[in-house]
Amino acid sequence: MASIKVKIPKMGMTTEEVDLVAWHVAVGDRVAPGQALADIESEKTTITIESEIAGTVTALLVPLGEPTTVGSSICSIEIG
Repeated sequence: MASIKVKIPKMGMTTEEVDLVAWHVAVGDRVAPGQALADIESEKTTITIESEIAGTVTALLVPLGEPTTVGSSICSIEIG
């Protein structure tokens, strides 16, 4: 089966780095479109990243509390 990597979305004109502050899923969890995957925090806001597909989480690529950059992959989901 195919898998996708979930990426940190652009969060404003100048934001380049964010912190991953919460995971709402674990490896092996089934997810549905719109389901919360993780919370990320910038200097000004906290947002929840949601799944765009139905599938199974196959990897968490960023440890909790780890700073990461906009556009970076944070997890993998196998479609289906």
